[in-house]
Amino acid sequence: SRVTGLDLDPGRLAHATTHNGAPNLRYVPGDLAALPFADGAFDLVYTRFVLVHLTDPTGAIRKLARVVRPGGRVVAYDMVHDGIWFSPDKPAFAELLRAALAVMRARGMEPSQGLHTGPGMIRAGLEDVKVQVIPHHALAPDPLLEDYRDNWLQTVTGLAQILGAHFDPGLVDRAREELERRTPDEFLLELTVLAHGRKAARRRT
Repeated sequence: SRVTGLDLDPGRLAHATTHNGAPNLRYVPGDLAALPFADGAFDLVYTRFVLVHLTDPTGAIRKLARVVRPGGRVVAYDMVHDGIWFSPDKPAFAELLRAALAVMRARGMEPSQGLHTGPGMIRAGLEDVKVQVIPHHALAPDPLLEDYRDNWLQTVTGLAQILGAHFDPGLVDRAREELERRTPDEFLLELTVLAHGRKAARRRT
């Protein structure tokens, strides 16, 4: 197989090239809005946590389908940001998350895009569309809980920079304190969705 990676960010491309240099793998700079590939160039395209940031995810799926051969597949994996729960509750974190999701929705993005990716594939004309809900969970003292906690700590810390919006500094500090507080009864559940569909094969005449 031959694999091509695409990203807008030169830093990410440089990191990928340094850490994943398999001989059948190449990286190119580019934008999903104007994919630099010919029609039908690939057997399969895959996108992860990208559609959630777009104002027209169904249009993006159509662009992905363009570069897939007839009979090939489009695969998309995305978040359900409304499906994130801690027990015991972390009220400041939950409030901050709601504020961030409101900013995204006000800008035309859908932070729970995972729920809508399968329907978007149907609207984009793909066939044989399937979806799989994938839960991610960890109960203390599972080491995975620390990985999830670190991810959310980094996200909360850089939230204003990530979204370019103002968030109450006191709320951000309280959310960080909640995330940093370890308890022996802690549990985290997150939901993601994997969707895939097939591009219609050419019909013989």
